[in-house]
Amino acid sequence: MEEDKNRDDHVISHFGGEWKTFNYLDSDRLEEVREQFAAYVSPLPNEFLQRGNHVIADFGAGSGRWAHFLLDYASQLWLVEPGKESFTVLQQRFNKNDSVRLLNETVSENQVPGDSLDLAVSLGVLHHLPDTGLGIQDIFKKIKPGGYFLCYLYYSLENKPIIYRLIWNISDKFRFGISKLPYRPRRAVCEVIAVLVYLPLAKLSKLVEKVGRSSKNIPLHHYKDLNFYVMRNDAYDRFGTSLEKRFSKAQISEMIVKAGFDVATLKFSDVEPFWTFAVRKPA
Repeated sequence: MEEDKNRDDHVISHFGGEWKTFNYLDSDRLEEVREQFAAYVSPLPNEFLQRGNHVIADFGAGSGRWAHFLLDYASQLWLVEPGKESFTVLQQRFNKNDSVRLLNETVSENQVPGDSLDLAVSLGVLHHLPDTGLGIQDIFKKIKPGGYFLCYLYYSLENKPIIYRLIWNISDKFRFGISKLPYRPRRAVCEVIAVLVYLPLAKLSKLVEKVGRSSKNIPLHHYKDLNFYVMRNDAYDRFGTSLEKRFSKAQISEMIVKAGFDVATLKFSDVEPFWTFAVRKPA
């Protein structure tokens, strides 16, 4: 148990440092990820967000970059973030907004009332927990009957060619070593990766599509329309963390069923990032 707690603290500390650096407090930076937010929410029913006036919680809110867009649809927005440095960024962004409640707490232990949420959101967070399935179960308890859960988990690349998965396996060995470095060298190595790996592959993908070919099997191709700031952020997110898990559609479906969601309403996004999904709690 002590080992698990130390690992949790290390992961939380990593992301606190990340969101202090990549805080998205600049409004222009936020606009640059608006299309990425649109891709994340695409599995939700078309009319759901448009109705607005929802009670929403973002579990693992980070710097609040996605919460910035969720505000447009919320009458009340709970932001749950365990990292101290990232929570400070949330306070800077939202402390004057009466409809936002900030909680420096964890996914599993927080003050969000049970059965209260129209929408629970967790984007790119739960795959960093020791027990992702338990995290989903804890969030389930906070959603009201008939409410939705929107989640993004790293996917297991089951829809990619063998060579793609081989490249990822090699990169994962680098991640394991890089994540053990002290903060400054870890950050420096991730910046180098952004320059020498993310940026060239993004430009190659853009070039391939300009000549009328698909880039979907080029690693990191989905960065072709994103700016370098996002690449730097995601390189640190990907290679700087010591705990990362990936899931197939079947594994996600199994966790959803175990938590109690209506699996018949489970919808996976058909655009990247995979696997983003939405599912409804039985009414």
